[in-house]
Amino acid sequence: MTTLTLTFKGPASQARQALGALLQRFRSAYFVERSSNEYAVTADEATAAELARQPLWSTQPGPVKAD
Repeated sequence: MTTLTLTFKGPASQARQALGALLQRFRSAYFVERSSNEYAVTADEATAAELARQPLWSTQPGPVKAD
Protein backbone atom coordinates (compact mmCIF):
# COMPACT_ATOMS: atom_id res chain seq x y z
CA MET A 1 0.00 0.00 0.00
CA THR A 2 1.06 3.54 -0.74
CA THR A 3 0.14 6.74 1.08
CA LEU A 4 0.09 10.09 -0.68
CA THR A 5 -1.33 13.57 -0.24
CA LEU A 6 -3.72 14.91 -2.86
CA THR A 7 -4.30 18.66 -3.08
CA PHE A 8 -7.08 20.06 -5.25
CA LYS A 9 -5.77 22.77 -7.61
CA GLY A 10 -9.12 24.25 -8.59
CA PRO A 11 -11.48 26.61 -6.75
CA ALA A 12 -12.10 25.59 -3.13
CA SER A 13 -15.84 25.63 -3.81
CA GLN A 14 -15.38 22.71 -6.24
CA ALA A 15 -13.08 20.54 -4.10
CA ARG A 16 -15.81 18.34 -2.60
CA GLN A 17 -17.42 17.72 -5.98
CA ALA A 18 -14.04 16.74 -7.40
CA LEU A 19 -13.41 14.49 -4.40
CA GLY A 20 -16.76 12.81 -5.00
CA ALA A 21 -15.68 11.96 -8.53
CA LEU A 22 -12.48 10.38 -7.19
CA LEU A 23 -14.41 8.42 -4.55
CA GLN A 24 -16.67 6.95 -7.22
CA ARG A 25 -13.81 6.11 -9.57
CA PHE A 26 -11.28 4.81 -7.04
CA ARG A 27 -13.41 2.78 -4.64
CA SER A 28 -10.50 0.77 -3.26
CA ALA A 29 -8.63 3.89 -2.06
CA TYR A 30 -9.01 5.20 1.50
CA PHE A 31 -9.36 9.01 1.71
CA VAL A 32 -8.92 11.12 4.88
CA GLU A 33 -9.69 14.84 4.77
CA ARG A 34 -6.86 17.06 6.07
CA SER A 35 -8.39 20.37 4.97
CA SER A 36 -11.04 21.57 2.55
CA ASN A 37 -8.77 20.90 -0.43
CA GLU A 38 -6.21 18.38 0.88
CA TYR A 39 -6.64 14.64 1.46
CA ALA A 40 -4.40 11.81 2.61
CA VAL A 41 -4.96 8.74 0.46
CA THR A 42 -3.91 5.14 1.00
CA ALA A 43 -4.15 2.88 -2.03
CA ASP A 44 -2.40 0.05 -3.83
CA GLU A 45 0.52 1.10 -6.04
CA ALA A 46 -1.42 0.97 -9.33
CA THR A 47 -4.29 3.08 -7.95
CA ALA A 48 -1.88 5.56 -6.38
CA ALA A 49 -0.11 5.95 -9.73
CA GLU A 50 -3.44 6.62 -11.45
CA LEU A 51 -4.44 9.14 -8.75
CA ALA A 52 -1.12 10.94 -9.27
CA ARG A 53 -2.07 11.49 -12.93
CA GLN A 54 -5.36 13.27 -12.21
CA PRO A 55 -5.27 16.72 -13.85
CA LEU A 56 -7.01 18.78 -11.15
CA TRP A 57 -4.92 17.35 -8.32
CA SER A 58 -1.31 17.68 -7.23
CA THR A 59 0.31 14.85 -5.30
CA GLN A 60 3.05 14.44 -2.75
CA PRO A 61 4.30 11.20 -1.23
CA GLY A 62 2.93 10.42 2.19
CA PRO A 63 5.00 9.76 5.28
CA VAL A 64 7.38 6.82 5.15
CA LYS A 65 6.25 3.89 7.27
CA ALA A 66 8.66 2.56 9.88
CA ASP A 67 9.24 -1.20 9.67
